[in-house]
Amino acid sequence: MSELEGINDLEEQFFFKENQKMAEKYRAMRQMKETKEALAAVSGIDDDLILEKFIALNLRPETLASISLVPLIEIAWADGDVDPKEKDAILNAVGKFGWTPDSLNYELLNQWLKNKPSASLLTAWKHYVDAVCHKMTNEEVAHFKKEIMDNATVVAEAAGGFLGIGKISAEERNMITQLETAFSNK
Repeated sequence: MSELEGINDLEEQFFFKENQKMAEKYRAMRQMKETKEALAAVSGIDDDLILEKFIALNLRPETLASISLVPLIEIAWADGDVDPKEKDAILNAVGKFGWTPDSLNYELLNQWLKNKPSASLLTAWKHYVDAVCHKMTNEEVAHFKKEIMDNATVVAEAAGGFLGIGKISAEERNMITQLETAFSNK
């Protein structure tokens, strides 16, 4: 083998390894994009900073889907009854996530809208959010909180408060305050 052939072999090996590395990076980026899209679809969160943090924390779309519903359900049940307008607001929200009536998450949501979940669900949600927030920066927590609380406020405003007077009832305002306390800033 001549010296020139040896150099060519080295170049081929180098470029082959570099192409493999680039292909792996491309696959990882494509998978991250697909995961980010799935997380956004199930949660209604579209803030890239938060979605990337969820990926880094290895949060799966299936888990996030159910967890993101808890504040909406708690707001809807805050006054002891789910108003049809609140139900519509929640179902419209999950419709934007691509959920269909035949999906497991939609069925879970429907059950929670028909039968108030036990208080342990809210407690579990608060612990979950607190644990996730402790792995985030203050900026990430602020973004996460805003995304969740914006959706909860839409549901609270849907029924129009007490006898249609005011936007949010006292019970719903109290629940919003309870939900907000779950977002710790370490």
